[in-house]
Amino acid sequence: MPPWGYLALQAQAAGWNAHGIGGFDRLALRQALDIPTDVHVEAVIAIGRPGDAAGLPPALQAREQPSTRRPLAEIAAAGRYAFERA
Repeated sequence: MPPWGYLALQAQAAGWNAHGIGGFDRLALRQALDIPTDVHVEAVIAIGRPGDAAGLPPALQAREQPSTRRPLAEIAAAGRYAFERA
């Protein structure tokens, strides 16, 4: 779990999404938010609610597809050991 993982879990529990931002411009951020020089920005996390994909530009709308991940039931189980041996 990332260091900010509990923040992401709490956001999800409250109906929000949290997404870590990598490769941000520290100097531009410092200037835009008037951050003092003795404060060091080490992480940026976007927090928001999912919106309607229809409001996105067409190129981003095309990227809004359901997850192709395997269903959780295929890779995890609750309770007693439930997986068959190969």
